[in-house]
Amino acid sequence: MTQTKYEDQKSNHMSWIQWINMNLDNAKEFYEEVKMNLREITSQIISRVGKELRFFISKLTTVDFFCGSITLGIMAFASLFLAFGFGLVGYQVFLWIKDGVWSEFATMEVFNFLFENTLIAQWLDNPESWFGLQKITEWLLYNIPVSVALIVPSIMVLVGMMCVSIVALILRFYQFKSEENI
Repeated sequence: MTQTKYEDQKSNHMSWIQWINMNLDNAKEFYEEVKMNLREITSQIISRVGKELRFFISKLTTVDFFCGSITLGIMAFASLFLAFGFGLVGYQVFLWIKDGVWSEFATMEVFNFLFENTLIAQWLDNPESWFGLQKITEWLLYNIPVSVALIVPSIMVLVGMMCVSIVALILRFYQFKSEENI
């Protein structure tokens, strides 16, 4: 059996350490330049946005503020219903943690509370026509939880109002800009 002898390779570790240190120094310089440039770009963007916002706000009319107030009111109302929905889910979780039994709150309970002795409640109890609609309505009222009935429409209203608001603001901004260029 032959035995191979490995010779220790002579390597200069100092040159590797110097190369690593040099590249680390280059990376630090690059990082500092990037940080400085990003800070400059950010300050220019903030300055430009501030100038455009001052221009935009100065051109708004009373009708714009009135429509904006109505939009914010609708969004606040929807947010309130959303908070009630999440609060109800939180209350259900609390009861479940406490008792180990999930408490269900069907929409029918709220319907009965709100519409007791009204024409719609009487129709739902004893319909004389629209039997299919009565069955669908009754099924929905018994099977949809109150929390879902509060959360889902609230989210839809909030998203819709935000989209409408953004589109309205963008259109109004470009309207002001085109008037300025004339």
